[in-house]
Amino acid sequence: MTHQHKPRYAVRLAAVAGLAALALTACGGPDAAAPAPTAGADASPSARSTTSSAPSTSSTTTRPRPSTATPKTTAKPRAIATRTATPTARRTTARVTSAAKPAARPAPANRCRVPSGVTAPQVLLVDSAGSSATLRACRRTSSGYTTDLGPYYGHVGRNGVTTDKQEGDLRTPAGVFPLRGGFGAYANPGLRVGSWMRVDSRDVWVDDPASALYNTHQRTPADGRWASAEKLLNQPAYNYAQVIGWNEARVPGKGSAIFLHVDKGAGTAGCVSLPTRSLLAVLRWEQSGAVIAIR
Repeated sequence: MTHQHKPRYAVRLAAVAGLAALALTACGGPDAAAPAPTAGADASPSARSTTSSAPSTSSTTTRPRPSTATPKTTAKPRAIATRTATPTARRTTARVTSAAKPAARPAPANRCRVPSGVTAPQVLLVDSAGSSATLRACRRTSSGYTTDLGPYYGHVGRNGVTTDKQEGDLRTPAGVFPLRGGFGAYANPGLRVGSWMRVDSRDVWVDDPASALYNTHQRTPADGRWASAEKLLNQPAYNYAQVIGWNEARVPGKGSAIFLHVDKGAGTAGCVSLPTRSLLAVLRWEQSGAVIAIR
């Protein structure tokens, strides 16, 4: 009986050992290609050694995984910083653009402020201060009047400018008047308005309010036609002169012989005067339809 049970017991031990070896080989990872252990007591220690090394290898492999996620987390703030920098640049650009806006353009320095209602193509503007005067030659444009010549400095009447002109008051009439033809001791310097008369000792301008020829050009002798008249051969004042269209209705006593002529350095008897060079520039600038505005 004893001899019959021993072989059976040995077979069972061998079967248990084989099953254990198969289970350990299936979870071993790198040792799966190793030769299968022989049945016996030495198989168990080898299997335990393989089992203990396998967890160690698995632990070493999986630990670096959390560290690989860390750079992704730190990269996010950098992207946010880049996006927040863009509005700052836009605000700076906006400020620079605002500062670069051009200032309001000043009014042109050569603008002529002619009296309201004046529409003539050319205006000789006379601004008086006592017996002194500043003159500008102004031309009408689509945007208003602009200065072509001047400012020039000359004179008006010794007693200034008036809106109630009277014969012999030594005042220049204020207002807007046409510029007529010219005359003088010398030939026409280039005036294109009206006609030019070169005068001699017989030419006069009648200033007698009682005469039917008041405020007109005449030639002597008077022969009783007037009691008084101004000689037109008068140098240097009338070297070059132009008739200002004042009192063309020839109302007695409202003033006569109002001219634009050569300046003598002082107030006039009622005319407007300019130095010769300035006067000639104005005479040559004028065209038909020019007016003079005195104020």
